[in-house]
Amino acid sequence: MARERQYLGVLNGWEEAGGAVEAHATELPQLELMRPKLQDLLAQARSLVLQIDDHTVSKQEAQKKLGQVVKQGQRLVDFMRTGAREHFGPESEVLVKFGVNPFRGLARPKKEKPPGNGNPGKPEAPTSTPTPETTK
Repeated sequence: MARERQYLGVLNGWEEAGGAVEAHATELPQLELMRPKLQDLLAQARSLVLQIDDHTVSKQEAQKKLGQVVKQGQRLVDFMRTGAREHFGPESEVLVKFGVNPFRGLARPKKEKPPGNGNPGKPEAPTSTPTPETTK
């Protein structure tokens, strides 16, 4: 049952990517041509998940078919996401709609100040205020 849940997460990602392609069909006509194929694979995969749940076919055979469909669909979605990244650029926030994290730069490591006076080799000298007895 856990494996079917994993596939459902993948299928939801396909649905998200297909919706993003549909929303940007005028900008990405080359990807729009592949969307119906993805929809067909999505319907097949959802049907196979139902077959697994209902035990209408042997579980092993259905899982094998589902694995093949998921592999084929994943390749197609990867191609679509790559096409979107190429079209919009790697830093575009539109990529989020395709399930891709845009490049937002590298995080710089925080520099920590060393404790004390900043000289790691020398210990801190005690500070004292001069008094009349010490100034003689």
